[in-house]
Amino acid sequence: MGIKENIKSIVVAAGWNYVELAEELSKITGRKYTNQLISNRIRKEIISFREVELICSIVGYKIEFIKK
Repeated sequence: MGIKENIKSIVVAAGWNYVELAEELSKITGRKYTNQLISNRIRKEIISFREVELICSIVGYKIEFIKK
């Protein structure tokens, strides 16, 4: 599963959509986010790690690194 599928699955599983996510990201960062911007950044896989961390935090998830 790629980054697009991973992010989309946690967002949907948490009951959020990209419009709500964009509004919350804008509030937190002070930068203007739109659902289209988020969708494009995820689809093109050009989203920053910090943005992924914020998205996970907003929808109630955390990123964890586990040694194989």
